[in-house]
Amino acid sequence: MLNPVLVKVLTLIVAIVLLPTPAAAQSSSADNGPGWQASVLLGGTYSSLRDVDGVDGRSGTMAGLSLVFPFMGPLRWQPEALVTSRGADLDRGDGIELSTLEVPLMLRLGLGQRGNLTPHIYAGPYLAIQLECTVEDSSVDCGDRPDIDTNTVDVGGIAGGGVTLRGGPFILTGGLRYGFGVSTLAEFELDGVTESARHGAWSIYVGAGLALGGG
Repeated sequence: MLNPVLVKVLTLIVAIVLLPTPAAAQSSSADNGPGWQASVLLGGTYSSLRDVDGVDGRSGTMAGLSLVFPFMGPLRWQPEALVTSRGADLDRGDGIELSTLEVPLMLRLGLGQRGNLTPHIYAGPYLAIQLECTVEDSSVDCGDRPDIDTNTVDVGGIAGGGVTLRGGPFILTGGLRYGFGVSTLAEFELDGVTESARHGAWSIYVGAGLALGGG
């Protein structure tokens, strides 16, 4: 089950996204104009597996392409294609390392232009496809371990925010987000008991790209 506090925070973020503010509607920033943006993102992740005892988080990376398109009023589409590393360390002394192709499809809202800076928030679902899964500090595939079973496809949601700095057609961006799986990512056989785990990860990132149109 999702943490009740997290559910409330995510609900608030989605509500803000779906109810545009007057300041955002009047902004002429790149986040609210008629143009589109394309950025290359690089960042770090701290992921874990929820609903399983004896699991510690592990650090990883994310990299990929983020696009921003006009949608409706101040709302924008923000689809992405990212290669991310996930996984967790187990207290029993090993862990799993996963590499995934993650495709978020999010709605984004600019919060009003402040000089060349435009803060924004976003939320939406993601689909992730497993590219590789290995046992920590080895070349053993997760599929070769009888006590570990991972699913190839993971679905969940992402909520976060950031800021965009624009200078002419060039943009710099950065932000923080949380991704939470709603499907089972992995199952572990621990002392004769099968435990199902779902993905959860914080990500911090920076990016650079182009903004064509939009003020």
